[in-house]
Amino acid sequence: MHTVRKEHRDLNDAKILFIRLSSLGDLILTLPTLKALKDQYPRAHISWLVQDALKDVLTGNPYLDEIIPVDLLSMTDKYATPKIWLQGGMRLFRNLKKAAGIFREKRFDIVLEFQALFKSGVFAALNGRAERYGFKNARELSHLFLNRPLFVRDKSRHAVENYLQFARYFGCSAKRVEFPLFIPAEDERYIEGHLSQKGIKRGDFTVFVSATARWQSKFWDQESFARLCDELVHRFGAKVIFSGLPSEFNYLQGIRERMQENALIMAGRTTIKQFLALLKQSRLYVGVDSGSMHAAVALGIPVVALFGPSNPRWIGPYGQEQGIVTVNFPCAPCNKRECRDHRCMLQITPEMVLDKVEKIIPRIPRIL
Repeated sequence: MHTVRKEHRDLNDAKILFIRLSSLGDLILTLPTLKALKDQYPRAHISWLVQDALKDVLTGNPYLDEIIPVDLLSMTDKYATPKIWLQGGMRLFRNLKKAAGIFREKRFDIVLEFQALFKSGVFAALNGRAERYGFKNARELSHLFLNRPLFVRDKSRHAVENYLQFARYFGCSAKRVEFPLFIPAEDERYIEGHLSQKGIKRGDFTVFVSATARWQSKFWDQESFARLCDELVHRFGAKVIFSGLPSEFNYLQGIRERMQENALIMAGRTTIKQFLALLKQSRLYVGVDSGSMHAAVALGIPVVALFGPSNPRWIGPYGQEQGIVTVNFPCAPCNKRECRDHRCMLQITPEMVLDKVEKIIPRIPRIL
């Protein structure tokens, strides 16, 4: 295990900037570090630089003093095109110029760069007078933008533990790992009312199914998801809810059309806070490795997750290793976003997933 010297100086009254621009899951995995630092240094002023589209993951967080949104385009997901690449580059330049003005005004003392990419490194470098901490083995030479690249990004241990190095360096114990997420009461009421209109009431065995991901290689096949969901209904009386991006509605509709039983599709029909409220009202998460999976873990929802190309030791459901479903292949985990056959996913069977569900269900508390 890699360690670094702990810096025990007092960070109370320090101005600290978190840089973790995206994605949903990675923002959530960084939350324990936020809480650990704020618990140790309650007078520290902590700001978070984040993509505008994801800022509501953080809004209302009691451990965060300020959100600094930047309007960036994702140029690495499966929907990216050459046009998006061009637009993304131009938008990045505009936002760097905007951020430079904000940073000159804020004059941060400490920058914690969690993203470990070129673009996040450039944002960090704009804070010239600050102590800029990050991973010394970061990708895209982003460590060159730091003046304190102290930490080792070790994928043999969970991402949460890698990020907690930042907190422990500054003397935080972080013995209890917590993921603070704020969901407004009005959004919880909205979701409860919407589900009630669809015949899903509090106390039902509601299963949140996440069938989509940013990587094409993480997808399972629609027929297997349909068989799995039908069995969840037959065996456990489950009320199945699908969620995803608006652009993924048709794919999810394809799964529902293959089902014998009914399911509710909520893709594109919720805000971020409503999406979190929907997860919170679910009794079980079943799906692929996605940001929704990490949100479920943060909200204390039991997870059954299908893993193929991604490494569950690095990015699995934190503290819920018993819910991981995977098939051993010499090439897995390959961390490739695209794959011609992705056998590591397709050889997972509905029966394998149901076996995990059977083992986890007795641990799920009943709601009266």
